Amino acid sequence: MDDTINILRQFVLTHSPSGYERQAQTLFAKAIYPFVNSVSLDVHGNITAFRKGKSDKSVMLMAHIDEIGFLIKYIDEKGYLYFSEIGGIDTNILPGLKLDICGDEGIVTGVVGKKPVHLQTKEERNQPLQVEDLWIDTGTGNEKGKNHKLRIGNYATYHKDFQYVEDTKEVIAPSLDDKIGTFVLLEVARQLKNVEDLPDIYFVSSVQEELGARGAQMITSSLHPDVGIAIDVTHATDYPGMQATKDGDIRLGGGVVIPVGPNMDYDLSNKIINTAKSSGASYQLEALSRPSGTDANYIQLSPTGVNTSLLSIPCRYMHTPNEIISMADVDNSVKLLKALLQKLY
Repeated sequence: MDDTINILRQFVLTHSPSGYERQAQTLFAKAIYPFVNSVSLDVHGNITAFRKGKSDKSVMLMAHIDEIGFLIKYIDEKGYLYFSEIGGIDTNILPGLKLDICGDEGIVTGVVGKKPVHLQTKEERNQPLQVEDLWIDTGTGNEKGKNHKLRIGNYATYHKDFQYVEDTKEVIAPSLDDKIGTFVLLEVARQLKNVEDLPDIYFVSSVQEELGARGAQMITSSLHPDVGIAIDVTHATDYPGMQATKDGDIRLGGGVVIPVGPNMDYDLSNKIINTAKSSGASYQLEALSRPSGTDANYIQLSPTGVNTSLLSIPCRYMHTPNEIISMADVDNSVKLLKALLQKLY
């Protein structure tokens, strides 16, 4: 488990907001290379690791390597940095957080600043927080030009941290959405290395999912797979304030989540459920009556037509600096995918 966790830690600690995935993609390509026949990078930044099979059918497994982040848009004369958000971020949680700013000369740590509540007027306290109300303080003081190592266009992420709780097999870290999905791709490829009688398999680490699954749109039309399965996270609902009747019943450690609904091919969904039962993989069901908001949506919309599904890892506190997943759910997702790929065709 130590080697496994160390690989996941490397994925998580690598900065890769949407549009800036190159470093993380290099890491993924290097890690999966020993288990496939070829690895390629397309013009948009997607990585495709191809495993040649013994069937005339092809399966694409896809997870996105990008994470939410921030883009520096203005630096004032005192060195304070103003920013815009990349992807879906709850602005209200940002004040006081540490960010890693990826400058041209390395990482600079900053703190998101905000006018203290003690100094706000009643009207200011009642106004919803806007990103324009915030700035990043890198401790440069008030000297003009002190922030010369940073420039407009540099990007930032939540401060990188990684904690593995061995007793519960839980991981606490930012960007598990969807570094945990790319980790699943790697584990499936590794554990299938010596297995024969498989279809052609494309392991795709996609880009810019957080900005509308742009990488998925690009690569699916290029590969023309017969089956496309996205691997992503979904909201765990096992904490205070959630309602099973409204939000569903998804539990950390309860197993891999198999979504069902119009975004998923009906027959493929049933085959995945039956495979989970026969393989002994623990699973949970999630009903999605609308598009999933993942790469699966755009895999399904490919002009070539692809039988589409989605597998999800339960995740608490998505898009925050401290997401939580269970490695038990990861293990069950790998177990299910291995069994599925061996009996799909």
